[in-house]
Amino acid sequence: MDKFSTTMKQIACPVCGNDEFEQLFSKQNEIFSCCNVCTFILINPPPKLEAITATYDEDYSQMYIRKADKKLKRCSGWVARVQKRFITSGRWLDVGCSAGFVVRAAADRGFEAHGVEVESAAIHYGREALQLENLRCGFLEEQGYPDSYFDVISLYDVIEHVPNLNRLIAEVGRILNPRGVVEIRTPNVDHWLTPRDLSTWKEVKPSEHLYYFSFTTLKTLLENHGFKFRYKRFMLKSALNVYFEKPTTPTK
Repeated sequence: MDKFSTTMKQIACPVCGNDEFEQLFSKQNEIFSCCNVCTFILINPPPKLEAITATYDEDYSQMYIRKADKKLKRCSGWVARVQKRFITSGRWLDVGCSAGFVVRAAADRGFEAHGVEVESAAIHYGREALQLENLRCGFLEEQGYPDSYFDVISLYDVIEHVPNLNRLIAEVGRILNPRGVVEIRTPNVDHWLTPRDLSTWKEVKPSEHLYYFSFTTLKTLLENHGFKFRYKRFMLKSALNVYFEKPTTPTK
């Protein structure tokens, strides 16, 4: 019998494809496991889609909207950082855009800015309060953006939430310009501030944070889809902030 009981089906590791895991701990009846090959940590078996989407509702969005002025100022700095190091103009897509603060900041700094978000109340706020036209509600893979359409794609505190990692990254690769840049921020399981006992880490959130990346596992996942690592920011808090580019020629 497994260390923890479950009725859901276990998935193979999204990073390396291995199907053998060490069960680390259980929280709210969900099993947190570590891949025996690449050490990627995830909830496995994964929660049902209904449980995942239930973690995002209007109350969740209001938590961000209440900090609108502060969020807009901070997001402007994020966009400015991309402009300084990578790309100064073009089309920007923020995946998991919430109420649209990154989209507003990118538009204000000269980008044609777009956003996609699963929570409808957040999209309504972005359209009405922030006057953003290019917001869509739903999962990225459902939107049908044209090939090579965006110059910058940002995923701020998003990749740890998505139901299917490889479908997401494949779609990002399809819609990104060959010289485009992807910026990803996510909790860092290997950061020195991350507790050794992961069950006590504040980022461990059943049905919400499905995956727990180190720099190595994040880099490997993106490289599996042909992306090339560009830059990793030093972070004082327990987080990863990594930039990747899409090669102009396919990787072998």
